[in-house]
Amino acid sequence: MITGLRLFPKTHDFFLYFNQLAVNISAGSRLLCQMIAKKEQRVDLLKELKDCERKGDRITHEIINLVRETFLTPFDRSDMHNLVVRMDDILDSIYHIGNRLTRYDVDAIPDELVALADLVLASSDQVALAVKDLSHPKKFQDVLKHCVEIKSLEKKADITLNAAIELIFNNGSDAFQLIKLKELSEKLEATTDQCKNVANIIEGIILKHA
Repeated sequence: MITGLRLFPKTHDFFLYFNQLAVNISAGSRLLCQMIAKKEQRVDLLKELKDCERKGDRITHEIINLVRETFLTPFDRSDMHNLVVRMDDILDSIYHIGNRLTRYDVDAIPDELVALADLVLASSDQVALAVKDLSHPKKFQDVLKHCVEIKSLEKKADITLNAAIELIFNNGSDAFQLIKLKELSEKLEATTDQCKNVANIIEGIILKHA
């Protein structure tokens, strides 16, 4: 007899945690946008963002433990593990950007960098919407629409990154400032890539269960 495993899944537990993690990612994205807009509040906002990051880690561990302890899971174990880890990666990246932004003490923020942060927020919100409906097979088409939108936002981020780098190097004279802004821009764009990775995993889950 197998011990230490839950024979029947409480699917609401899984999806409750997934939703909590997704909402937390959106909250972190909003804090990052505030940090970019309000330099004088960055230190305090970074503390809030760190709390979000820690909360995300706790939720991630709860989900991984639940997957390990449950005999029958609503989706493939490896898919669920990949989904939660990739979602947590998004929040880790957001915190890393916020930390660098604060430590670098960046003053003038180009509009294109602001636009990249907005795209990260929009992508995070779409991830939250996709995850919210993942527990309802009848809403799988809606979930797929959110995944398509995430990929569209990632393409916009690619274009915006190119514009940001061009602007940074054409209009700046401080080499250190240029390097800081370039790094922040690239990390913001990379975060939309991570959102796209989550969308790909969700699409794979739906393909198996539709």
